[in-house]
Amino acid sequence: MDLDSNPQGTLWPSRWRAAALRARAAVLLAGLAVLVGLAATAAGDTSKLGKEDVPLQAKAVLRGKNKLCCGYPLVADQQWALRFYWLTRESDYDDMAPGSVPRGGACRMTGRVPERYACSLKLEGSGLMRDDRIVNYTGSCKFGYGTCFEQLDVTDFPFGRGAGQRPLIPFKSVAVDPRVIRLGEPLYIPEFDGMVLPDGSIHDGCVRADDTGGGIKGRKMDFFVVTYGNFRVLLDELLGVTWITPQVEAPRCAYLRDR
Repeated sequence: MDLDSNPQGTLWPSRWRAAALRARAAVLLAGLAVLVGLAATAAGDTSKLGKEDVPLQAKAVLRGKNKLCCGYPLVADQQWALRFYWLTRESDYDDMAPGSVPRGGACRMTGRVPERYACSLKLEGSGLMRDDRIVNYTGSCKFGYGTCFEQLDVTDFPFGRGAGQRPLIPFKSVAVDPRVIRLGEPLYIPEFDGMVLPDGSIHDGCVRADDTGGGIKGRKMDFFVVTYGNFRVLLDELLGVTWITPQVEAPRCAYLRDR
């Protein structure tokens, strides 16, 4: 057995020395990977936070997950812009005087609410009234402020309605451009896989195209997170992810396909 001397003068077998060098090299490579991961962290979607004058704290934490899984990328370069939306709540505007009137599809009054809440309803699409009614934006009309809303059946649409008659599902529904992704299509999002949700459960990476939007064109996707508070939590949990890589035909997500 060949023996070598280490810097401290003790003797050890040559093969042990080689193994130690390999281990040291592996540690150095792992350290390099950590630095690369930190450098790749992107800035989060803060567009809505800016409107609310909410300061953001920088945060960079490694996830350490293998993102390769489950389906086929939708496009060659794979990247899609990620945004968020939620059920806007009238109670968040309680300190403002009523100034706007949402109207039903038959042009009857459904309630008088603060004007900023009505604007938020138009932006987000669905809202929770102070008396627990759920209303949905239905588009422009020739009545009142020129914007009409519809009161929904909370049994069928407890979190609002997406495109057509599709109910919005917390942390599962996404809004897409239907010219690019067919409504009802299940999608696997590697960046969501393993994400800790505000209730402590773990996301499996599966979502479904349940909604559309006037500002959603091409490779953009809005993720339904139910409340603004959840949005704040997930901004940290997603580690500043602004681009996602949706995949189709993922066996894991087949349970979301329309029956």
